[in-house]
Amino acid sequence: MNKITLIASFALLFISSLGFSQNERIEFKPRPAEFEYFEYRNDSIFPLKTPIQNTTSRVFESKLPYPIIFIHGLNSSSETWNTSTDYYDTQYSFAYGGRFDFCLNADNNNATTNKNFYPTAGADIAAFESFVQNGDYYYVNFNVNPNGAVGTTVLSNQSAIAKQGAAVKVAVKRVMEVTGKDKVILVGHSMGGLASREYIQNSYNWQADNQHHVAKFLTLGTPHGGSNASDIPGSFLTGTETRSEALRDLKITYYYSGEPSRFLFGGIEINNSSNMNEHLFGPDYWNIDVNCNGTIGDNIVGLNQKPIDNIIDFSCVLGRINGSSSDGVVTETSGTLDNYFTGTGLTYPIKYFYYTSIGIENHTALPSQYYEIMQGLDEPNFKELAYGIQTNKNYIGYTTVQNPTGADNDYFKFTVTDNVNATVSVSSIVTSSMNGTILNSAGTAVGASQNNSGTTISFTRTLAPGDYYLKLTSTNPTNTNYTTPYQFNITTTLSADDTSFESFVFYPNPVKDILNLENITLSKATVYSVLGQLIETKTFENATSNTLD
Repeated sequence: MNKITLIASFALLFISSLGFSQNERIEFKPRPAEFEYFEYRNDSIFPLKTPIQNTTSRVFESKLPYPIIFIHGLNSSSETWNTSTDYYDTQYSFAYGGRFDFCLNADNNNATTNKNFYPTAGADIAAFESFVQNGDYYYVNFNVNPNGAVGTTVLSNQSAIAKQGAAVKVAVKRVMEVTGKDKVILVGHSMGGLASREYIQNSYNWQADNQHHVAKFLTLGTPHGGSNASDIPGSFLTGTETRSEALRDLKITYYYSGEPSRFLFGGIEINNSSNMNEHLFGPDYWNIDVNCNGTIGDNIVGLNQKPIDNIIDFSCVLGRINGSSSDGVVTETSGTLDNYFTGTGLTYPIKYFYYTSIGIENHTALPSQYYEIMQGLDEPNFKELAYGIQTNKNYIGYTTVQNPTGADNDYFKFTVTDNVNATVSVSSIVTSSMNGTILNSAGTAVGASQNNSGTTISFTRTLAPGDYYLKLTSTNPTNTNYTTPYQFNITTTLSADDTSFESFVFYPNPVKDILNLENITLSKATVYSVLGQLIETKTFENATSNTLD
């Protein structure tokens, strides 16, 4: 009898209440219900984007491998993404999962700072959760007041990037809990990209299993090397608070002292005529606690001095105005992520895309450029970065014009646990030429590549247990192909008669404490919640009688 890995779906109900991880939960601060749905700005009230609630008649299952989290930039809000996400809702039938609101100056005290969360006394961070559900994408919003009202008056969306990274951790955790997925895609505009990096590059911000769970990271106009645009009269940043924590962290160099900024490039938290000197009169910043640990005088390790995980699919969208190498706020040099990884750099090259226009600046327009965002969101073009998918499930993928190569290679990773016939089916192909290939774990093709026949591809390969990759290549993509996603799935059937389960018995059903597994030789059992969340994996000694407790 063959060794078998059992997926214990029959044990789901009694563990469905367990969370994704066992680390401490953040307590969400209560607020009036109407604060979830409206932004209060000056004397006006504006409705906020809200999810369409899933019901028993509307059961949602995402066709994306991973959910997307959008994070806005300086002095902005989550509504900055609405033009693009409204397009995705209409064009692709994306489902909005909800918004995570964070006030990052919850004690309304600019002079001190910390990374504590409500209900800790004096905490700077208060998390407010609006209605969230399983969806394709989510928002993170820092434009929030201490009482949970959207529309900050306490510089919450101009707070320290260290606090933003702590908030991103909470959002990533909650999105994985709600969706049952094991990874996310982060999309950050401007400072939102640095908030994402603060999460990714600091292991103390990671999840309970010591992993960041980020599959892809896209930045739009992010000043990876900083921005001194606030020094320029009439620039976009002149509307911000120049003594705020955020502008302190975003600087390339300080205006009067001239040395590199502490957050990005490191140095001691000290403020005098030669250090962190930004203003001729008055305080330079409301505080200089860059790492937000409640003390000053620390020797900061700059974000650009820290390593970053290579097994992430990186991409960047940069703006160019009037033929220049700047979006009016962030220069191309500063927005080019490669420039700020010293030593070995990145194993897999970052993909760059450009939005060009005329005017004073197009930095603030980048979150609305849904075409360039889709280019940046395109699936990985290296098998080592492949998105994980499951067999016998439906997915969608995208064909876009990629740089620097003309072809668009999309990689997906899947696992089979038995000898199977795996049938790859791709439909709704709009590019003129697409081919599909299954690769083994070493990257060697299993059989020949299969070219499309009109709008479809279909082929079958016999696979032994193991890890495999599906490679889909569009050889001549155009700039309109992105409007129609291709549909695909990998269906599996046993390649030979398998009688292993004929005498298999499990009891009791339903189970409360101990589940008995009889008359089958098992090597491993994996238990999932009803949301698809991995709860436990147990190995066995290949006996025909085993228990799960």
